[in-house]
Amino acid sequence: MAGRWITKNGRPVRIDDGGGGKIVVAGLAAIMMAGSGGVVGGAAGAGDAPSLSAKTINARKGDAKRSARKGNADKAWRRLGMRQIRRSRDHPRAGCVRVTWGEVQQAAIRNPCTSLDRRLIAIADRSGNTALISVAWARFRNNGDRRRFQRVIDVYGTGDIKPLAASKLGFADIRFTGRFYHSIPKMARLTVAEAEAVKGTFNPEVLDGFAQVAAELPSPPNNRRRR
Repeated sequence: MAGRWITKNGRPVRIDDGGGGKIVVAGLAAIMMAGSGGVVGGAAGAGDAPSLSAKTINARKGDAKRSARKGNADKAWRRLGMRQIRRSRDHPRAGCVRVTWGEVQQAAIRNPCTSLDRRLIAIADRSGNTALISVAWARFRNNGDRRRFQRVIDVYGTGDIKPLAASKLGFADIRFTGRFYHSIPKMARLTVAEAEAVKGTFNPEVLDGFAQVAAELPSPPNNRRRR
């Protein structure tokens, strides 16, 4: 039977769609790795052991989310035992179509966003384990447009908002897979965050936690009036 994948609480989840969907193998791999206590690695050169355990991230991310929600990103990452080492400038756009792809792009055509801001953040622990986080804030004409767009982008394998290039922070090309993804709606605004390992090793639940915390960050100050 065919199925499809959606992300709930930072995890890909398979749901039956009556035969019209698609099975995404990468999503299954993420679940298997998380269930077996596996790790996700980036480039070599950092510590051999994962920097944070799933138990630790789950215990700390509540406090980290609260700090992020208040706009204190540095404090949020410190609560997780990480620190921000690089951050891109925010990149504003008037719309979403040109920086989306796949079914997500088609959803953006049908439900256009009125503005989009993107940011790239690199965080690391004391051992040099490094993760890259993409955050995008999309604003729509109304709640209905946002909901229809979100229904598409939250499904694994349907496309994405293109993250800024890792080269902007001095890293080699990093492909965001969408495996470690979280979105938060607020009225006509949708915040989307994704995380990937760059160097060293991370438990999948830790990368999920990074995305969940980043999705709480407020939109750039110059756009708050347009929420």
